[in-house]
Amino acid sequence: MRISLHSRLPAEDAAQRVLFASPDQGAGTLGDVPLSTAIYPGGHFRSEVHAARRLAHLDALPARPGLQEFLRHENAFAPLAPEQRANLEAAGSRHALFMLTGQQPGLLGGPILWYYKALTCAALARDWAARLDRPVIPIFWVAGDDADLDECNHLELLDRRAAEVRGELRLAFPDSGRPLAMGERRVDPDQFKNLLKRLGAIWNPEIIEQFSRAYPVPSSLSTGFLRLAHAQLGREGILFVDGYSRNLRALSRPVLESAIGERESWQEALRKGTASATAAGIPAQVEIREGVVHAFALRGGERHRIFGERKPGGEIIYTPERPNHDLRADLASLEMTHDVFSRPLVADAVFPVLGHVLGPAELRYFAQMAPLFLAATGDMPLVHPRMTAAVAPEAAFEHFLGEGMDLPEIVRFGPAALRARLTERVWRTHPASSALSPAHTDKWLEGLRKTHARHFKDAGPIERFERDLAASWKRYLRSLEKAAYAGTAQHKQILFDHLRWLGNGMGQDRHLGLGSLLSEIGRDGLAKLRAEVDPLSTELQLFKYGGD
Repeated sequence: MRISLHSRLPAEDAAQRVLFASPDQGAGTLGDVPLSTAIYPGGHFRSEVHAARRLAHLDALPARPGLQEFLRHENAFAPLAPEQRANLEAAGSRHALFMLTGQQPGLLGGPILWYYKALTCAALARDWAARLDRPVIPIFWVAGDDADLDECNHLELLDRRAAEVRGELRLAFPDSGRPLAMGERRVDPDQFKNLLKRLGAIWNPEIIEQFSRAYPVPSSLSTGFLRLAHAQLGREGILFVDGYSRNLRALSRPVLESAIGERESWQEALRKGTASATAAGIPAQVEIREGVVHAFALRGGERHRIFGERKPGGEIIYTPERPNHDLRADLASLEMTHDVFSRPLVADAVFPVLGHVLGPAELRYFAQMAPLFLAATGDMPLVHPRMTAAVAPEAAFEHFLGEGMDLPEIVRFGPAALRARLTERVWRTHPASSALSPAHTDKWLEGLRKTHARHFKDAGPIERFERDLAASWKRYLRSLEKAAYAGTAQHKQILFDHLRWLGNGMGQDRHLGLGSLLSEIGRDGLAKLRAEVDPLSTELQLFKYGGD
């Protein structure tokens, strides 16, 4: 298997542009503050000044006893690779720092973006450990507390033979309507075997066996993802944290109690951050809902959003299921977990976090919560965008070039745009294209215009007729273009197969699963891809692959 970098494409992300903006590039200001500093006061890893500030903040904080034992417990689910054991040992150092990234657990891994996130996190940790001459340990936070079953319990196939896999690409849960955490979603072994058997129609037995090992009985959607990620990332030295673990919930308690006690100041900080981000051209990723407390109550594994409201008799903290019951009376015994905004603050309370590796959506909501970070912790961690990549067979480059299109311009195409481009290209080479043109309507109307003007002063009827005729002629030509394309459409299907593999213009890494990638390029190909990617790049890296 040959794998090589074909091209790098600039990121098309407003948050990333703001993050790396500098005043000398004419990036502008927000008030009197440079734009990037105003939106991301923590800064980024391209700046030694930002890193030094964050380091001074962390070194001034008290030591965090028990952190090594916490990580030892979190990573006891599988044997550790030598690189992980070394990082676990280093976690006991007073000087240890941490680099965080994470993802919600997806069935059979979900989209491959989690792998790319982890590679960036591990590379940043190695780079800054060398720069600072102290341990910087990469942590992958698996959101086992996530309750979005539709998103987590779904497998997407971009494979050319995807149609051969019959049935739903998900598992059935009898209680799918309950807001259960993924750590509580038990995988039915018979259903899981059936899913793997159906996937065996297009994936080789080695891949099926690898996934089977990741989901022993009993498993949840969360623990299965943890084992699968561990198998791929152990040699990167990455340690794992389960967002649903009891130990983590105990450590997060002070932050979640602050989310309740200081809910109004939290909301005000988030509104301020959202307004600043929006003014800078970064759309809000998370709606700031009135009355929300940024914590969930846990009951029987179910997540229930907590709200606060001021009433004539005073403030009440409640869940919608019991709107008149004040939760503060039960606070000592109430189990809680974090939400999207309190999670980074929990991480900051547990670890001395040097920085976070974030996807585009996370970059947006980190911009929203910048004022909250400063108010709650006195500082904000550094941030860095995750790497992104797309891999396509050498044949795809050849097929698109044969149509006069370079693959880099196709990566962001959708099916409709590709079909329009192909239709236009076929029509330009069709003999009817030059014989029929919009100018025909002018020739047909020339005499009619003279006759109308000779007999009638009112030009309205002829003008309406001209507009109707022009529109009808345009529809006629579009129909001819489609008819011409229909004769060649079957021969163009390979282009749509390539486009589907590239993510249909929506980003391969957000749709392609690990199993499909392994099926296409094999373990050897994945290892070569890992060796070729630049995990610290913020551009889209486009790779081509082919047989030896």
